[in-house]
Amino acid sequence: MTSDAVFTSTFILCVVAMVCAVPAYAQIRKKAPHLSGHRHGKIRTEFLNRADLLGIALFLSIYGTYLIAAQSPPELNPDGTVREIKITPPILAAQIISQIVPGIIVMALLMFRNMNIVEFFGLRWKNARYLIVIAPMGVILTYLFFFIVEDSGYMDFLKEIFGDDSKEQETVRIYKETSAGTIRLLIGLSVCVVAPLVEEIVFRGYIYAATKRFTDRFFAAAFSSLLFAVVHFNINALLPLFLLALILTLAYELTGSLWAPISIHALFNASNLVMLEMRIPNQ
Repeated sequence: MTSDAVFTSTFILCVVAMVCAVPAYAQIRKKAPHLSGHRHGKIRTEFLNRADLLGIALFLSIYGTYLIAAQSPPELNPDGTVREIKITPPILAAQIISQIVPGIIVMALLMFRNMNIVEFFGLRWKNARYLIVIAPMGVILTYLFFFIVEDSGYMDFLKEIFGDDSKEQETVRIYKETSAGTIRLLIGLSVCVVAPLVEEIVFRGYIYAATKRFTDRFFAAAFSSLLFAVVHFNINALLPLFLLALILTLAYELTGSLWAPISIHALFNASNLVMLEMRIPNQ
């Protein structure tokens, strides 16, 4: 078994689960309207409609394309060795721009229907001052889960099963191998600012909410979290990212504001970057 096979199988599982869940929940609501689970919690879904099923399908298509691209064979030199692409600031800047595109798509899908983005995402949150507590608590809880997973022998199990496929993320590798300040700065911007904002808008703000509209909050949390984990294409991080995504979804549902998962996500990524920096020898 390879990590690519796991990613493909997990992605297909997400697609099949969604295809089966929507009509199943529709029948449940038809026969028992009082079981409308999408109305529970603080994340409102009444603004969403059947057009958002197409929105979910669009993102599944986008991330399916990413999956295919991630699994394509690397380019080879004439001597058969893998061609290495030198990472430069313009390349990283282009990657950051492409990273923003899914968030722009969400905004377009919502604003096309004249939705109030601020209200929809709960950005005008009167309890925003509590983020100074919520963010570190969320990060501590995440690390606690990670410690339990690590202590269970999860990483050793992955190394035994996947061997060389069990490797660090590309962003981490680039950050560790470069001493260029501009590249590290751009990676920090991508990891600590762009990723938390865009990924929370897409996965919690839209995919979770739209899925909840047609199922319930439990299925929506599991579906959006599993999709979030698999599209990072890192076998070591698959389970940890799934757990992180569940915590982010819980924070969003309990507060009703996207600022909660954004702050947790940003602080989590920043803390990882700081720890990575501390482990890198002086260059």
